[in-house]
Amino acid sequence: MSTTGPVRRQDRDLTGASRRNTLVTIMFFAAGIVFLDRFGITFLFPQIGAELHLTNSQLGSLVSVTAITWAISSLIFSVLSDRFGGRAKWLIVASLVLFSGAVGLIGLAPDYETMLLFRAIIGFCEGPAIPLIQGAVARASSPGRRGRNLGIVIAGTLVIGSALAPGIMVGLATAVGWRPAFALVAVPGIAVAILVAVFMREEGSATHTHRVRARDFRLVLANRNVLLALVGTTVCIGSSIGFGTFAPVFLAAEGHSPATSTLVLTVYGLVIALGNIVAPAVSDRFGRKPALCAAAVCSGLVPVFFVLFADSVPLLMASMVVGLMAGGSLTLIAYVVPGESVPPELMATAFALQIAVGETVGGTLGPQLGGAVADATHDLANTLLLYGAAPILLVLVSVLIRETAPHRR
Repeated sequence: MSTTGPVRRQDRDLTGASRRNTLVTIMFFAAGIVFLDRFGITFLFPQIGAELHLTNSQLGSLVSVTAITWAISSLIFSVLSDRFGGRAKWLIVASLVLFSGAVGLIGLAPDYETMLLFRAIIGFCEGPAIPLIQGAVARASSPGRRGRNLGIVIAGTLVIGSALAPGIMVGLATAVGWRPAFALVAVPGIAVAILVAVFMREEGSATHTHRVRARDFRLVLANRNVLLALVGTTVCIGSSIGFGTFAPVFLAAEGHSPATSTLVLTVYGLVIALGNIVAPAVSDRFGRKPALCAAAVCSGLVPVFFVLFADSVPLLMASMVVGLMAGGSLTLIAYVVPGESVPPELMATAFALQIAVGETVGGTLGPQLGGAVADATHDLANTLLLYGAAPILLVLVSVLIRETAPHRR
């Protein structure tokens, strides 16, 4: 009896698995570069704010304006990608190249207004990247590994954009000054764009013959899980961006040295990044609802522990264990649940809708409200406690959504 058929099938399976793993690895770095270039500036806020004489509200605006333009462009280009059959490769490459160039211009800004303009351009260029990256990974993943793979990609945003970012940005600023540092961090984005261009294959264009029409988008907007996820995503993005904006300033205000602050934020970023793999993997086994509920509770504890243990670095480090679940909250509510609630050809649109609303509302109000609270009360601890209370809404969302895990539906 011939075994050629089974052997060839096994070889094809191994080749397909290798190709999918390569895609996930590249997208891990691509997503990480996106967030390094977007949020790396926050780790230099103490220097930038001092040189340009900026208030906390103005520092918050530099983050908020990026969120607004990010939201607009992510929805526009993700819808276009779905409309034309999921061809995302060259949109991702263009996004990486363009926002990397825009980041290099930040160091040339002579004042607050110019920097605000450059930050708006960065947001518009970066906007399509994450929804399209997640759409490509979701389409290429098997149902049993979709949560894990989406979590790995988002973990890249935290490993590179949060854990490594303090050391990268502060180290470059210390060595060459904060202005040249932005030109240097633009280089990796170009390198990753080349990797995407060389190695990414268009999963959607080969397998999906359906072309999304305008009426198909009503399926997304009418879906209960998608609408509930909009609330949860807004809370997640608002609290996480706000916390990331003011945590470095809070640690500096508490008297910690730049080296200590960098250590704390690096450990925090690594734990949250690991959480982006742990929590979605837990959801693959036990369901999305219980995993999301646990992640929501833990995400509220993170900023509270920062305030409670600000005077003790060892206790602060130990408390970060809650990040092992907190880190997966955004992945679950913005990508896994919406992606499993709509047809595959509408995944990128569902992701982009979450990010568009979450960034516009949460990404704008989160830093703005936090900065206003800090300026009004003259205490950044109150701002962090605000971000600790916000995930209560996410707990409610986790109770109301319908389970989407394939093995539990």
